[in-house]
Amino acid sequence: MHLSDFKIPDLILPKNADEIPIKSITTDSRDSSQDCMFIAIKGNNKDGHDYIDEAISAGASNVLVDYKYKKLRKFPVTKAKNVRKALALISSIYYNKQPNTVAAVTGTNGKTSVCSFLNQIWKINKFKSASLGTLGLKSNPVLNSSKNIQNNLTTQDPVTLHNCISELKKKGINLLALEASSHGLEQHRLDGVKISLACFTNLSHDHLDYHKSIENYKNQKFRLFKELLQDGGTAVINIDDKYGKELLHIIKGRNINIITYGKSKEAKWKVDEILDINDYKTITVSISGKKFVLSTALNSNFQVLNGIAATALAVASGVSLEHALNTLPNIVTPEGRMQELVSLKGAKIYIDFCHTPDALKNILKEKSITGRVFLVIGCGGNRDTKKRKMIGKIASMYSYKSIITDDNPRNENPKKIRSEILNGGLKNKNNLIEIQDRKQAIKKVIEEAEISDVVIIAGKGHEQFQIYNDKKIPHNDFEFCKSLTNRGGL
Repeated sequence: MHLSDFKIPDLILPKNADEIPIKSITTDSRDSSQDCMFIAIKGNNKDGHDYIDEAISAGASNVLVDYKYKKLRKFPVTKAKNVRKALALISSIYYNKQPNTVAAVTGTNGKTSVCSFLNQIWKINKFKSASLGTLGLKSNPVLNSSKNIQNNLTTQDPVTLHNCISELKKKGINLLALEASSHGLEQHRLDGVKISLACFTNLSHDHLDYHKSIENYKNQKFRLFKELLQDGGTAVINIDDKYGKELLHIIKGRNINIITYGKSKEAKWKVDEILDINDYKTITVSISGKKFVLSTALNSNFQVLNGIAATALAVASGVSLEHALNTLPNIVTPEGRMQELVSLKGAKIYIDFCHTPDALKNILKEKSITGRVFLVIGCGGNRDTKKRKMIGKIASMYSYKSIITDDNPRNENPKKIRSEILNGGLKNKNNLIEIQDRKQAIKKVIEEAEISDVVIIAGKGHEQFQIYNDKKIPHNDFEFCKSLTNRGGL
């Protein structure tokens, strides 16, 4: 491949572009090699433009820089007004194969669950499929060569993302469920992906340290539907959410099919009733006026709605309505999403990734959760500080007892984070307790909870570590809880 193959709007190529070979793409100068294209990205902490000399010394044949960059006039430089967008589009051309159907899911909460449920529906119905996001890459069948991606990004960087989905296509995977984070959308990581299905789950307070306002946060979520969803595609929208209603209004003029879901009477996929019967939920759902009664082992109402969203996406992808609905009873919650254990005293224990005020409130107000509720919760460091008091208030309002503990303090003072959460508690209630050590906090609530009680371990879900400064200390909530419930005394 040569540099001239990258025919992208607003890309300013050198005159000899057809003579410049491109054998790889990288944004990390340490990974530069002979005839690579080094793309200088300006990040929050480091600027790729400072590492151009290293990339050239390693053999880079071309460097992509911001159009305002004035150096390197004697070296074949490519310029772009939006380097991040150019990176994504270049990656999509270099890794030029994609699954026939890509479903992108965005929202503050529920992305991981909807993608997992959709992939499960495909799998049960014998489709070759995959999901990619917070839990890494999950494929049907399992592909040894595809490397199970595990990192801290919900939406991977463009080079990794496009390389991955190209490999999936080469292996015969034609259906992909993809988590679309607000950061990923704002940084153009998904540009160049041929998205034919898009889903909006909800929007609430999160990531405002990065986006600065709920309006900016919303606009990045909406970008998936306004700019990236292909003409003729399908949008699946939670109409119970006020921002879902706004999104519906904004995209009505587009050439796309729209499926709304929720409990609202206007929903095309309307959830009429959810009943708790033993360990199952019985769902009555109306689809285009026709009623269906279904059973599912999903253990919360919000997960039922995520399951309905996934089912609608599956039908839009080509699974028959009958087969998709018949599959719903067989899907299970993914790792770290309302994972359930039972203590030796008989208390139900739920491990969930919820780390936003809205997600926490949804769990604590879940109708199937009865009896006293014991909660373990914290907030991440170097992240949105405004939600800490909100978390404390919700914990105080809706739990019997909450243990405020550490959850990835990073480079912040853990004591300060815990104090800010505690300060959000209701003045007329004294049910927030501080225990720094997360394991000790979990152990305490499991020890106290009786047979009719519920324990919720929130915030970390599937994560395998605690982050203190730059150190990752191994820790997994589910595995630790399992170790406690598998031995006597708790």
